[in-house]
Amino acid sequence: MKILRRLTRKLPIRAILAIALVALFSPAVLRAADTIPPSVPTNLIATVATCGQVNLSWNASTDEAGGSGLKAYLIHRSDWVETTIGAVRTTFSDTNYVSSSTTLTYTVMAIDYSGNRSAASNAVTVITPACPISAGEQVVGAAYDEPLGKAIATYGARTALLHRKMNAQMTLDTWAYVRDEDTGQTSRFLLHAYPGYYQTETDYVFTSATELWTLSYDSSFNGGHVLASQYKLSGSPIPTSATLISTKPLGDSNSRAMSMIRLQSGALMMAWNEQTFSYRVGDLTTGYAYRSPSGNWAVQFPVTFPSSYGIVLSSMVLAQHPADRSIWAFIKRDSYSEISALHFTEGSNSVVLNWMTTDYISQVVDGANGPEGEFPFLAAAPDPTRNVILLAYESNHDQTVFVDSLYGSMNSVFLKQTYATVAQIRADGTKTFIPFETYLERCSQFGMSVAADGTIWLTYQPINSSTLIWNEVYTRSYFSNTWSAPALIGLNYNNYNIASGVRDPGFIVYRTDQPQVAFLTPDQQVHSFKLSGSASPPSDSVPPIASITNPPDGATVSGVLSVDLTASDNTGVAQVDLVVDGVVKSSKVAAPYTFLWDTGTSAGGRHTLQAVARDIAGNVGYSTVVTVTIPDISTPVVAITSPVSGMVLARGTTASVTATATSSVGVTKVEFYVGSGLLGTTTSAPYTVPWNVPNRNNASYTIKAIAYDATGRTASATITVTAK
Repeated sequence: MKILRRLTRKLPIRAILAIALVALFSPAVLRAADTIPPSVPTNLIATVATCGQVNLSWNASTDEAGGSGLKAYLIHRSDWVETTIGAVRTTFSDTNYVSSSTTLTYTVMAIDYSGNRSAASNAVTVITPACPISAGEQVVGAAYDEPLGKAIATYGARTALLHRKMNAQMTLDTWAYVRDEDTGQTSRFLLHAYPGYYQTETDYVFTSATELWTLSYDSSFNGGHVLASQYKLSGSPIPTSATLISTKPLGDSNSRAMSMIRLQSGALMMAWNEQTFSYRVGDLTTGYAYRSPSGNWAVQFPVTFPSSYGIVLSSMVLAQHPADRSIWAFIKRDSYSEISALHFTEGSNSVVLNWMTTDYISQVVDGANGPEGEFPFLAAAPDPTRNVILLAYESNHDQTVFVDSLYGSMNSVFLKQTYATVAQIRADGTKTFIPFETYLERCSQFGMSVAADGTIWLTYQPINSSTLIWNEVYTRSYFSNTWSAPALIGLNYNNYNIASGVRDPGFIVYRTDQPQVAFLTPDQQVHSFKLSGSASPPSDSVPPIASITNPPDGATVSGVLSVDLTASDNTGVAQVDLVVDGVVKSSKVAAPYTFLWDTGTSAGGRHTLQAVARDIAGNVGYSTVVTVTIPDISTPVVAITSPVSGMVLARGTTASVTATATSSVGVTKVEFYVGSGLLGTTTSAPYTVPWNVPNRNNASYTIKAIAYDATGRTASATITVTAK
């Protein structure tokens, strides 16, 4: 104490107070270090909840009086998976890589703030059961982690899934699972082996039943380009092997593959970005590649978006619009509250970037339908029944469920949830929204499918606020403006002691055109699930809305007329008919609903037009009847006035061939022929052309005049003359 008094005698009062505070709160100064561990947790009980979940409970430990205080519990499992949680909890629902059909033994230790650990609690052993197999569920195969990519590759009835397996050298190989959905035949074969191939696939598509393309990025520390790879599949009646045919490097060593789709033309469109998890100032750099059906490449890189300070981490997805075949790219960036969009049109061997906008969907403009400001994920699919692109994303409804007291130091338990929104994007860029007012884990990949009848399926992982788990996978369907009740599909297998979701590969991959998803389950195998039997959509009794936008009512029409119809429905339009005078003239099953009507095939006078739209449920909607008038048009009249038929002309001379022509809608031209050869054409009266009479003596010649009117109708006149 004397030493302390001497040291502080000449110090300012603020310094003295600072030293006093340090002494007050420093055990090293005022007391001996805490070396006594907390008491042992007692009465540990383990209960199997599902094939992928074990619930634990125990009696709380205590720290000695004057000790550093109880800080945490360390939960140890016999397979050496350990989880540390804050000491406020004496229950824990374990879903951290819990395998089915497995024997697990648990103990719990208490830890104080000085780092002292108690002895282990009593040990409890459980055996997890096998996971049940539901109708429509298929086992894809054993896997090291989640299935690769976002969307299941499809071509007709053929589907493909890629996943990784650990080999004997403890490295990862990529395998393909191919299935014929009509026959149920399946095959599994090695796509490529590691090492020597360091790519991780983030999307893959069929371009034919025997050609598979993958888009991947270099997942090694060496750095490499995004790679588009072309594989030839061999085997009958279903492929059993693959041969690498070609590769195309894209981007640079910082690029990350994001999305690839097959266009209606058979071409491929690909997208990537420059990805980093660090904060920095700079633009977001993206890239796009187009491969024509004939094999020509067109690359646009770099394409940049202005950036302020934030994380240049983004999700990207591509989709082709069913209305006009335009190609859309959507981008959601971490720490940004907007979704960006780019619009492309397809040419013969390339695509044209028409426009790009940073805030296509934003919290500022779209409010609650704007995206959440944190981790991004996007799912997109064309919807021909609504004639829109559907874009699903986590929306602006963030809600924190639970933050462990040790978050950021001894664990990463930070659970947050949000709603989703499905944007309906029209070809002109306008949009409406379908809210999905069900909470899902805020940053994990989800699946969206659109069935042929317009039913939307959203597959997601909610957080259980009671047990603080989110390994359960649910689905809901949207039909007739109503979301069905949630249906449990299965259990995912992953490390749920994390603060943010896995991006690529992701938790759930999905088929865009059918209700089907795939994910890794607690048996450490990828399973695929057909969703159509899991949640029945409500019945639909709402008829479609149909209208005629051209021609207007009362119009006078002629020639070949473009008749433009529109149709919309709450679940999707199945067919639109053009009805002329009460008879179906033509039908279409997809927009645009534009029909060409040759009015020349109908008699002059008044005619009625009507649009009739049908939805999948059989409901029928009728437009207002439009009445048009076709002028009473007679066939043109034409006559050759000179020379006259039977006339003898002097050979070797020049004669004028003259005709008269009339029409109620006007003559557009008159053509003159000698035999089968065109002599000349005139477009205004007098209709005359010169003819050099050949020198051949006593030769007979046929001369014809053909008159055309404004509707395309024709008339002809013929004479015969002799040259002498």
